[in-house]
Amino acid sequence: MYKTLPALIGFSAITLYSYGQHQTDSLRKQRLQEVIVLDKKKNMKADSMAPTLRMEGRLLETPQNITSVPGELIREQGGLEMKDIARNASGIKMGYNSSVFDASTTIMVRGFGAVTYVNGMPQRSTMGALMDDAAMIERVDFIKGPAGFLLSSGEPGGSINITTKTPGSLRTRQIEVAGGSFGLLRVSADVGSAVQAKGLSYRINAAYQQQQSFQDFIKTRKYIASPSIQYNFKPGTFLLAEYNLIRMTANGGSSVTQVGTDEDVLKHRIGNNYAGDPNLPQSYTMSQSARLLFSHRFNHRWKMTVQSKYTVTPSVAWSLLSDNYSPVNFDGTNVTRRLPQYSEITGRVMAAQAYINGTFNTGRAVSHQLVAGIDYNYSKDEFSVAYGQYSFAFDRNHPQYGLPTDSVKTLGKPRLILRENNWWSAFVYNTTRVHQNWLFNYGGRFTFNMPVTTNAKTPLRNETAFSPRLGITRLFGENTSVYAIYDQSFIPQSGADFAGNNFKPLRGNSFEAGAKREWFQRKLITTLAGYHIIKNNLLVSDLQHPGFSRQIGQATSTGVEADIIGRLSDRFTVSANYAYTYAITSKDSRPENEGTRLAFTPEQMINTWVQYSIPVKQARLRISAGQSTVTRTATYTPDVYLKGYTKLDAGVAWDAGRWYLRVIADNLTNKRYFSSGDILVGSIHEGVKSYYYIEGAPLSFKAFAGIRL
Repeated sequence: MYKTLPALIGFSAITLYSYGQHQTDSLRKQRLQEVIVLDKKKNMKADSMAPTLRMEGRLLETPQNITSVPGELIREQGGLEMKDIARNASGIKMGYNSSVFDASTTIMVRGFGAVTYVNGMPQRSTMGALMDDAAMIERVDFIKGPAGFLLSSGEPGGSINITTKTPGSLRTRQIEVAGGSFGLLRVSADVGSAVQAKGLSYRINAAYQQQQSFQDFIKTRKYIASPSIQYNFKPGTFLLAEYNLIRMTANGGSSVTQVGTDEDVLKHRIGNNYAGDPNLPQSYTMSQSARLLFSHRFNHRWKMTVQSKYTVTPSVAWSLLSDNYSPVNFDGTNVTRRLPQYSEITGRVMAAQAYINGTFNTGRAVSHQLVAGIDYNYSKDEFSVAYGQYSFAFDRNHPQYGLPTDSVKTLGKPRLILRENNWWSAFVYNTTRVHQNWLFNYGGRFTFNMPVTTNAKTPLRNETAFSPRLGITRLFGENTSVYAIYDQSFIPQSGADFAGNNFKPLRGNSFEAGAKREWFQRKLITTLAGYHIIKNNLLVSDLQHPGFSRQIGQATSTGVEADIIGRLSDRFTVSANYAYTYAITSKDSRPENEGTRLAFTPEQMINTWVQYSIPVKQARLRISAGQSTVTRTATYTPDVYLKGYTKLDAGVAWDAGRWYLRVIADNLTNKRYFSSGDILVGSIHEGVKSYYYIEGAPLSFKAFAGIRL
């Protein structure tokens, strides 16, 4: 990392100098009008809050670090799912993503697990899978800190909101084909009509993708369909219906976890997959959701929004463990017995919300921007896990694959877990502007949680909480602001520990201060933020009872973040961020754990992506380069860390307006590194340090070819 920082600083200095010396390019004046219009459509930063976040206003004036990643930037980077998009925001890290189906489920923000919303509504229940795909993503907002204005189940570390593609102001006709390493084949289409002042409009997004893993046997297929229709009764009043389907299958196994020791970790053949076999039954996960939204604008000051959604996420996963119920590991003779594991999860979420937005004045120098409403959320999870009745000898020095499928499917009695919960909340938030330069954001949310069923032995109880929010922003001119905010979170936690005790609700307090500035005619925004988060009643894995969690007293996270996103000029695009995170267990029923860093949290992260565009006649050549650096990542073993890494990426694209070609290269140096993982001592063999890890992908390429009709 220390070698990388000078290079980044030097490159930034050269970039800014080049921009200062840049003269108007005569070639740019000669480009066809069509190409100029296309360039103007490409927006690499958002100016305002996403409509699905409920609160309105400029991001510059919002007293919170919110990084918005538009779809155009996602496409330029060749992003296909959330793990590709997360590089554009500081403090975002994939946690222990042990399955090919994990997707957004394990993302962490500021050291804590993040909740992902789709169009401002919860998509995932406690256990259900959460799939995502760029084919249906219009915009992603990474919201740092609690966001009571979004939903009462916001984590104190932060949350993620995906805005899906729906009918827009322009007609859409685009088809794209992609191919790449490990047998990647992908076809996607985006077709839609422009929204009319009155009448029907539509948009249909669909995609198919298949790819093998760099690990043996695993082959995935993904199917995406996202149709939506909108009927405008009159300007400002419309009804939107949307259906989203993502189904992903995996052959050869679903687990990507590996186990190793200091002697062999990251030194074996990268394709080894002891948790998979060509004869394992197919695994799959699916997410289906239907949303209905009605929006009505009463006048230029007030509007009402009502929406509801139902989501179901069934999944079935097959993998192999060792017969000691740990990921496949070996004794001193490199022999083990592999045991089939079958898990089935069905998660259901029903959500509804209604709110109003309005503006009004209480004097010539005081104006208000109000949002108020109610939410209802119901979730139900059914989880079962079963193990095979037969285990199979396996020698990694002489591996033999091809298990008898009928024997693999012979399972023991499953263990069942049922969780059912529902809650409602009411909220009101107001932003008061005084003399144009001072903004006060204040309000709160009252939440009433009513658990229905659980496997806990202790009686269920209702939980209520009021979560206040108070923020202040001071503007210096039109493009600079400083802010401070205090916010709270309240999260009912379903489930119980090994002893059957219900988990207490999670309560968090967040303090944040920062500064924002927009540059180059608002084409680029920079944010510098510092924060301190206190999270009470945190859940962690119970190492003494695998498969269970336990509740500790308190965890804190303190850090600083810097984000840059947007355009330095018509030719230069930049997305860069830095995060330092100090997240520790501050109180624990086991005093020896106090002061230890929270698992899966890196100490520092640096991400960059720069793109330079060169006009060539009626087209543009775009050259991109990126870098991701992660320093040591904490594990559940105190003072023991996963080694950090720096990964380099690059891309080149040719955009001729109606058609384009794009090639993205990932991990240019073919570096072997820990994507995520953990280290435990004595978990398998007494006194031995065992790595449970997911290895990052080796050098790979993706090529895209698209046509705009």
